[in-house]
Amino acid sequence: MNRKIIAPALILMVMAGCNLGRSEVKNKDDQVAQTVFNTNSDRPGRVLQPKLCRLDSAIISRPSGDPIVDASPWNVAEEQTIPIEARQALESNGIRVGIITGTLPSDLSEAFKASPPQKETQWVQIVLPEGEHTPIVVGARSESVTLLLNHKGKVDGRDYHDAQGRLIVSPGHSGSKSVSLRIVPEVHHGETRRTIAPIEGADPFAQREFSIKDGQQEDILRELALNLDLDPGQTLVLGCRPQQTRSLGTFLFTQTEPNDHRTFQSILLIQANRNRIGEAVPRIEGQPEEMPDIAVRALPMPSKDAKAP
Repeated sequence: MNRKIIAPALILMVMAGCNLGRSEVKNKDDQVAQTVFNTNSDRPGRVLQPKLCRLDSAIISRPSGDPIVDASPWNVAEEQTIPIEARQALESNGIRVGIITGTLPSDLSEAFKASPPQKETQWVQIVLPEGEHTPIVVGARSESVTLLLNHKGKVDGRDYHDAQGRLIVSPGHSGSKSVSLRIVPEVHHGETRRTIAPIEGADPFAQREFSIKDGQQEDILRELALNLDLDPGQTLVLGCRPQQTRSLGTFLFTQTEPNDHRTFQSILLIQANRNRIGEAVPRIEGQPEEMPDIAVRALPMPSKDAKAP
């Protein structure tokens, strides 16, 4: 056979093969696109979402010793479900913690209704991406306070000026439906100062970057961190034992009214949900509306500490 005839024939065969390959790829791409975006397909696709967690928190405050804050929640809360080491560390510092499963006690539910002279309690909601954290301010600002902090039986007295307590809450996904919570107490104190600190998580090979922050000094009590999982329909309760004076618990959850010098005692309620597709979230009485499948990202209230505690 003439070589001049063979060469063009081979070129035509290769070109035909290339065209066939491109057509097959294009057909597969079209099929994938139709499957992902066509909800009438036998195997409809879903758009991936970031992992989001919703926290609903509420602070109920009543005169010290009032059953609503000192007895009612603790009659139904399961304190033994809290990891024993964390529970003992918090208890030794005057902080009480437990989990209520199901409906809140009736008197707690009534706190969310207007009942003069008591102020109506409201839920505060924030949606956070997994890994972010937000502070919850629970204590009143104190001009001067001395706290006795207990760490494994060793008592450490610390003096603070212009101090206020916070709980730094970091949520995440756990298992198929739970929300993991890490809660770290902080004491912000002293004068507001400007500090320059390196930005964490930056590329180690890039030029070092720094951030300027204005804020008080922060005493982060990581040794009192609480780590637990919260399921839908559960409420985390945090409060204090008011008889343990000068403890971290009384600093966070009690305050004295400047006008009548009465002492008020508070409890903090936290409920948590996460974004899921195709599952219904159980509602409990007093809880806000459900989080939609695709939640709008709310801006977190970041701690002045750049890293999560």
